[in-house]
Amino acid sequence: MRKTYDKETNINEMFDFLEAQIKDGLKPKIEDSYHYYNHTHKEYYLSIRGYFSEALTDPEVDAACYIIALPQIFNQVDIFELIHPIEWVRNEDGRLSDAFKNLKPHYQYIALAAAEASNIRFNTQPALSLGLEYWSIEHLKIFWQFTAIRRKNQM
Repeated sequence: MRKTYDKETNINEMFDFLEAQIKDGLKPKIEDSYHYYNHTHKEYYLSIRGYFSEALTDPEVDAACYIIALPQIFNQVDIFELIHPIEWVRNEDGRLSDAFKNLKPHYQYIALAAAEASNIRFNTQPALSLGLEYWSIEHLKIFWQFTAIRRKNQM
């Protein structure tokens, strides 16, 4: 079993890496250094950024593209019906959509956190607190990368 010190060191290194991504967010090909769930996630992300072209200049849209590109989400959503890449989380009535409800809870909380970052609110416990209860390290990495993309123009 790994020592707590080793885990803490790795987490600190990851935060340093993400901070560097935020600071260097406008460098060409920065996307190649992002954390992806798998290769498909990266391919979807790069494609979706082309569809939502404002992602190239708007970090909020860019980060939403990163989330919707997760294969677990992408396979539930018809991106061609969307104006903004995170609007699929709710339906026309303002309730959680069927696509959202079909996700496993880990990905629901990631999607909710992304929606909350875009000022979409629901009558639920805040997604971050829900996610912190259930996310694995992999899910945290996805959330952290989302945060780094969203904030890349802020430092």
